Amino acid sequence: MKRIQKLTGLCTAAVVGAIAIAPPSVASTFRDGWFYSIDAGYDSYGTVNGNIQVGGTIYEIYGMAIHENEETGEIWVGINSNMPITGNPTGSQLCVSSGTCYNIRNDSIAWGDMFFDFSGTGNFQQAFDSGQMLGVRFSPNNDSGVGTGVYRGVTGMNVSRYNAGFQNLYQYDQFAHNNGNLGNRDTWMGDLQWQDPYYGAYSTPGDWATNTNLMPNVIGSAAERVGDVTIRSQAELETEGFDLGFFFEQGANIFGFSFQKPAEMVGEFFATILQECINDGMTLLGKLTDSEPDPNPNPEPDPDPEPNTLCEQTLGQLHPLLPTAIDGDTKYFEAPLSHLWYDPDPAMGYNFQTMGNTLFTEILDFPCAVDFDDQFTVSVGDIPIPGVFGPGQGIDFSEYANLLGDLLIEDDNGVIGVNDFTVTDINPIDEDTPFLLQVGFNQENGEFTMTSFVQPVPEPSSIAGLLLVGIMGLGTRLLRRNKMK
Repeated sequence: MKRIQKLTGLCTAAVVGAIAIAPPSVASTFRDGWFYSIDAGYDSYGTVNGNIQVGGTIYEIYGMAIHENEETGEIWVGINSNMPITGNPTGSQLCVSSGTCYNIRNDSIAWGDMFFDFSGTGNFQQAFDSGQMLGVRFSPNNDSGVGTGVYRGVTGMNVSRYNAGFQNLYQYDQFAHNNGNLGNRDTWMGDLQWQDPYYGAYSTPGDWATNTNLMPNVIGSAAERVGDVTIRSQAELETEGFDLGFFFEQGANIFGFSFQKPAEMVGEFFATILQECINDGMTLLGKLTDSEPDPNPNPEPDPDPEPNTLCEQTLGQLHPLLPTAIDGDTKYFEAPLSHLWYDPDPAMGYNFQTMGNTLFTEILDFPCAVDFDDQFTVSVGDIPIPGVFGPGQGIDFSEYANLLGDLLIEDDNGVIGVNDFTVTDINPIDEDTPFLLQVGFNQENGEFTMTSFVQPVPEPSSIAGLLLVGIMGLGTRLLRRNKMK
C-alpha cells in the first residue's frame, strides 16, 4: 500500500485498561479539543498547463479542523489544502487547451465563504431560508457581498459562473467522473457524500439560464455583522493544537482563521466551505457546548433511565454510509472514505472482513441511542479487548501489542491494524434503529465486506450483534507485528 503522494495543479466548468473518553464525535473526529474532518485527496477538478486534470490540483482540500478555545472564547478553523488563502491568480481569463476561455472576475479564483449551520433544519438551503445561517468571510479577494468578518442571518449567492466553475455539486461530480480516472471511488464533501440529503437540490441538475439549483458559495447579504476575523498561520494553528499528523496528506498551503464565538454557536452544526468555482468543497459535522456555566453541574442520576435516553444520536449517525452492493447475507463497502459511520441492519450480527490492502486500525466512537445500555464488548479474533465501551470512547488497536500479538499487521508504510474484529452485546432498542460505528482504515479509501448472522442470546428481547470495523492508525510502532503481504 502506498500513501497518497502530494501533487500540485491548477478550476474549470487508548492504552490497555485505560481508554480515553471524549465527547461523541458526531461525524468528524474529536481529538485534543479539535474536530477533524478528512476529505478525499483525489477529487479536485482543474487545469494544468491548459489541460484538464482531476485530483491533486491547486484546488484540492485534504481536510479541516475546528476548535473552541474556552479561555478566550475564540473559534479556530484550520484548513489543509493546496490552495493558498489568496486563491489561484488566473488573470482576467482562464483558457484550456481546446481553446475555450473563461472570464474570471477579480483576476483570481478564490476561496468562498464558510457557512455555519446551527439551525437544526438538516438542510443547507433551509438554514438560509430560515435566517439562521452564520457566515464567515475570511478571504480578502473573493466575490462575497460583504466585507471580511462574521455575520448572522446571511443569505447566500452563487458566483461560480464568474469563476469558471460549476452550478452545484451534481455538475461538479459529473465533470470529475467524466474527465478523471476515479474508478469505484466517489467525490466527497469531507464528512458527507456529495449527494447527501443535507445538500438537497444542489445534488441534482442545475440550470444557469433559469438560476435553478445554483448552490450558494459566498455570502450575498447579512442581517448583522457580529465580529472580526483574524487570519492564522500554520505555526499559530499548531501552537493552538492543530495536528497535521491526523490527515493522510499535507497540502501545499496550511492556514486558518479565528473569531469570537457568537451566542448562536451552541449545539450540533454543519460547517461548509466551497471555493468560488464550487470545486473541491467540504463539510465538517461537529458540536459546540454552551459556554454559560451549568446551574446544576452535578444532577442526581436517574436510577432507572428509559431506553433511548442515555445519550442522543449524533449528526454522524444520521448520515451513515450504506453498502454499495449486497449479495445474500454479505454487504460490500467499496472504496468508502475512512473514519466515517457505516450502517448495517438493526438486530443482526455481522462479520466484517477487509479486502485488498485495507486494515482496520481504530474504532473512533460507538453509537448513542440505539442500544438499551449503550455498552458493548470488542474482540479481535478470539481475544477480547478488556473492558466495555460506549459513546465517546475509542479503541486504537496498536495500543494492544502485548495482547494481540500476531493479530496485528503492519502495512508497507508502517501503519498498524487488524483484518477484522467483533463488537457484541448489542441489545437493540427496536428493529428499526441500526447499529453504527464510526470507523476508518490505514488508507484514505478502504474495502471490506460484512456478512450477517444471528447469535443466540440469554434473553429473547435481545439479539447480540457482531461488527468489524476500524480506523486510521497514525504511525504507532509495535514490538510484535506481522508484515502485510
